[in-house]
Amino acid sequence: MEESMFYRAPGAPTDPNADYLVRATAYDGHVRGLCIRTTGVVSDAFAIHGTSPAATAAFGRFLTGSLLLADTLKNKEDSQTTNIRSDGPIGGMTAVCDSRRNIRGVLHHPIVETTYRAPGKIDVSAAVGKGILTVVRDLGLKEPYVGSVELVSGELAEDFTYYLAVSEQTPSVVSLGVLLGADGVRQAGGFLVQVLPGAPDHVIDALEKRATGGFPDITFLMEEGLTPEKILDMFLGDPEIIYLGAEPVQYACNCSRDKMERGLLTLGEEQLRELSQTEEGIEISCHFCKTNYHFDKDQINRLADSARKT
Repeated sequence: MEESMFYRAPGAPTDPNADYLVRATAYDGHVRGLCIRTTGVVSDAFAIHGTSPAATAAFGRFLTGSLLLADTLKNKEDSQTTNIRSDGPIGGMTAVCDSRRNIRGVLHHPIVETTYRAPGKIDVSAAVGKGILTVVRDLGLKEPYVGSVELVSGELAEDFTYYLAVSEQTPSVVSLGVLLGADGVRQAGGFLVQVLPGAPDHVIDALEKRATGGFPDITFLMEEGLTPEKILDMFLGDPEIIYLGAEPVQYACNCSRDKMERGLLTLGEEQLRELSQTEEGIEISCHFCKTNYHFDKDQINRLADSARKT
């Protein structure tokens, strides 16, 4: 088999620069691995929210980590909401994922001071600060699953790792990265490797050594041209790695005029009548994608009529 075919998961896009998620198993099924490229996702978030460099790095890592966690979503209506509430300049971030690997997000303060912990290394923890990471999964059951942990570093990869260990009792390695250039986001991505119950000690030891032994930053590997498949192969070190599949990921909002109308209806007739007195009408902006929806006086009055009837 040609090398180019070996390093290609079923369903992977032909565009070498496309965003996608790869799944794999290794060591006779004892290890599960995910690797994702999110350069386009983070670029779109940057364009929508106008984030400063530190906020872009933090928000990009947060979106990438949320997509990795959302790989457990399988059914059409499943969704996952990831929240960080923190005392750092960013204040907090929210991301919503669905089972089709769409993600949308918002952050409290998109413009924050950018500081560096080393030359060229943005201090993400300074922007995020201390706080709480919460994951809410709605799987169509009677109650959603909710898990929360304190942020252990604010660098986010360690925080997602800690969440998986504490809330889901799954030993994991999480790597997240965003590389910025003069013209915006150059690379973004991450990987998640989990040791499953019954894994032999030598496998656990090998992965621990790789995780703590100076494995290169994922954005460095992407800058060198490595695909998600090759990065997983390089980290896992198992010649018998099996690629299970790949799926595209994208930044996509599900807002619509109809949803905005339903939101306005909750204000009730009286408040809608007051809003209709504004000569130029009103404009509502979606927090996730910044799309603006304008409602003129007549449209607001029609909504007020509907509110009276209901």
